[in-house]
Amino acid sequence: MSAPAAATSVGRIPTALLEAGVPLGPLWLLETRGRRSGRTRTVPIAVLRHGGERWLVSPFGDVAWVHNARADSAATLRRGRSRHPVELVETYDGPVPEVLRRYRRTFRAVPFVRAAFRAGPTDSLETFAAIAARHPVFRLVRARAA
Repeated sequence: MSAPAAATSVGRIPTALLEAGVPLGPLWLLETRGRRSGRTRTVPIAVLRHGGERWLVSPFGDVAWVHNARADSAATLRRGRSRHPVELVETYDGPVPEVLRRYRRTFRAVPFVRAAFRAGPTDSLETFAAIAARHPVFRLVRARAA
């Protein structure tokens, strides 16, 4: 699965605002290192708070930022000049169904999220566990000082 073309083109607006430092709720710019090019890649992403931790969910599956995070877990969250080095830890079990359901509920009004999930915001945790392989989930951890 990949992000719909409309989502990609609409993503330019929040990217420009976030580059300028305008806070847009849970949206941040995620910077990863390209797994093949080594260049910095930037994508707007929603940070979800759940269970006292911060999470990233890929509603569109194994997209470029997911591949980059799997190749190198070091990343940066930023808005304007504010930069926060993080480590992305992919999570496959434990709280994943809860995180996915929370993500779906939190962003239920976003058309791209509604279209990407086969589970609705009121579906059971078992339903979310069944679709978990389609939506990679990463826990955000503060980067260790070098």
